[in-house]
Amino acid sequence: MKSIKIIPLSGPIKAKVAIPGSKSYTNRALLLAALTSNAVKIKNPLVSDDTHAMIACLRELGISCSFKGEYLEVSGNLQTIADRTYNLNANLSGTTIRFILALSAIIPGEKIIRGRGRLNERPIAHLIDGLRQLGASIEYVEKEGYPPVRVLSSRLNPGVVRMKGDVSSQFLSALLMVAPLIGEVAIEVDGEQVSRPYIEMTIDAMRAFGVVAHHEKFARYIVRAPQKYHANSYKIEGDASSASYFFAIAVLTKSTLTVTNMNPHSVQADMQFLKILESMGNEVIYGDDEITIKGKGVKALSVDMQDCPDQAQTLAVLSAFASGTTTIRGIQSLRVKETERVSAVERELAKMGIRTESTPDTLVIHGGNPRPASIDTYGDHRMAMAFAVAGASLPGIQINDPDVVSKTYPHFWNALESIGVCLEFIYDNPNIVLIGMRGGGKTTVAKLLGDKLGREFVELDELIEKREGLSIPDIVEKHGWEYFRDKESEIVHEVSAKHGAIISTGGGVITRPENIAELKENGFLIFLSTPADILASRIEHDPNRPPLTDVSSPEAEIATVLAERKKLYEAVADMVIKAGNLMPRDKADIILQKL
Repeated sequence: MKSIKIIPLSGPIKAKVAIPGSKSYTNRALLLAALTSNAVKIKNPLVSDDTHAMIACLRELGISCSFKGEYLEVSGNLQTIADRTYNLNANLSGTTIRFILALSAIIPGEKIIRGRGRLNERPIAHLIDGLRQLGASIEYVEKEGYPPVRVLSSRLNPGVVRMKGDVSSQFLSALLMVAPLIGEVAIEVDGEQVSRPYIEMTIDAMRAFGVVAHHEKFARYIVRAPQKYHANSYKIEGDASSASYFFAIAVLTKSTLTVTNMNPHSVQADMQFLKILESMGNEVIYGDDEITIKGKGVKALSVDMQDCPDQAQTLAVLSAFASGTTTIRGIQSLRVKETERVSAVERELAKMGIRTESTPDTLVIHGGNPRPASIDTYGDHRMAMAFAVAGASLPGIQINDPDVVSKTYPHFWNALESIGVCLEFIYDNPNIVLIGMRGGGKTTVAKLLGDKLGREFVELDELIEKREGLSIPDIVEKHGWEYFRDKESEIVHEVSAKHGAIISTGGGVITRPENIAELKENGFLIFLSTPADILASRIEHDPNRPPLTDVSSPEAEIATVLAERKKLYEAVADMVIKAGNLMPRDKADIILQKL
C-alpha cells in the first residue's frame, strides 16, 4: 500500500496555487458537446478519473474526443451511432453513469451501463423512473434499483416528469440536458430539491450551449421546444471543490492563499464554503479570475450544508481544531457517495481523539486538541484531501492510498507541495508500471529495470498473446479491438495483484479507466513521453503492430492517437520521463535516479 506522510507548514505563509478545471462543468460540457451537431472545443478541461470515464463512454459510442494542445475537441453525430450492443463502464463516476444513462435512452442500440465497486451500490431508480415516464425501455441487469442496467429504447417522448427532490440533483440534470433532443420536457419536483446549485450549474452550461431551461415557481423546471445546442467552444472554469481544500488550509494555518483560475462569480455549489469560512471571521477577497483568503483561524459553528455537501468532510476536519461544538446539518446525501462518508469521517476523527455524534442528517464534532493519526481513505478522494488539510498544520498525519485523489484532482499532492507543504511518500513494495505509446521503449526499459533491480519483468502484450495462442495482429484481425481490450483488462486485473514487479503495458491500456484504477492500487506509474515523429519512425515497418485508426500513414496515426491519449497519460502518471531520442539504458538510469 502507498501512503503519504505530511510535514506541516512551519508557520503562516503567503502563496498562490492554480486550480484545475471543474470536474462538474467538464462532464456537463462533454455531454452537451456530444449533443451538439458540430465539433466543439472544450478549453481548460479537467483530466481526471471521472472525466476520463465520461470520455471513454463517449468514445465507445463513436463520439470523437481528441486532445489538441490545451483543448479537447468533441465531434460526432448522434444520428450516425450504430445499432449494436454497447458496454459502457462509468468506473467510479456518478456524473458519468447518470448522464450516460440519459443519453443512452435517445440513441440506437442496446446499451449496457455499469460502474465499478461502490458505484454499483448507489441507487439509480429515481432517474430510471423519470426516463420511463418519457417512454424509456430500461431493465435492471442484477439488483433492482441499482446498476448495471440495460437500455433498449432509442427515443423518448415529450412530456412531464415527476420526481422527488430529496434524491441526487444529477438525476434532474441528466434529464434537463437531453431534453432538447426529445421535445418539450417539464420536470416537477416533489419536496425541496437538494444540491440546487448543481442544477444551476447545469442550466448555466446549457445556456452557454444555446439552450434555455427555465426554473419556474412550485419547483418546476421546463425546457421548451424547439431548441437545439449550438456552440463552437466552451471554457471550463476552475473547480471550486478543489479550491476549497486550499481555502481550508489558509484558515487552519492563518495563511494568505490566492487560488487562480477561479471565477469569483461562479454558481458552483462549493462557492458557498467561502461564506461558511467568512462566518468564522476569515477574510475573502474576490479578484479578477482569482480568489484570495486571509485566514484568521477556525471557530465552532452550526451550519446547513445541504447545498454544498461535498465540503462537509473538510468542515468536519477543520472543526476538530475549533474550541467548542460544531453541528453540520443537511448531510443525508453523504451516506450514498463513494463511501458512507459520515461514518468514515467519524472513524478517522476518532483516531485523532475527536468525539463525534451523528443522525441520518446531522454530524456533531466536539473540537479540541486533535492528535496525529494514519488516515484511511476508503477509496474516497474527498477523504484524502479533507484530512490532508489537517496535515498542513498537525505533525504526523499520514494519508493511506493517496492516489484516490485522481478521481477529481490528479495533481493535488503536487499543488500541496507548491505552497510549501512537504510530503514523504511511503511505498510497500509497489509494482513499477511503464505506460505510454507504442514505440516508446516501454518493454526494453522495463527489462533493463528488472535486471538492475532483480525484480520480475511482466509484459502485458506477451501475456495476452501467450494466453490466446495468437499474435496481437491476428487477435485483432480475428476478433476485433474490443475483444483484445477485454482480454487486456483480464490480464491487468491479474497482474495488478503482484508486488514489486516491473510491468510494461500496451499503449491503449489507459483507454479503460478501470485498468488504470487497478494498476494504481499497488503500482507506481511512469509515462515515457516521446514525440509523435520519433514514435512513427520506430514503428513504420513493424508488422507486429496492427493499425489503431483508418488513417493512411504511421505518422498521421501516431499523431492522431497521441493527441487523444497524452493528457490521460500525464494525468495518471506518478512520474513523467521526457524520453525523446534517449537510449533505453539512459531512460532506465533516469528512472532509477528518481525512484
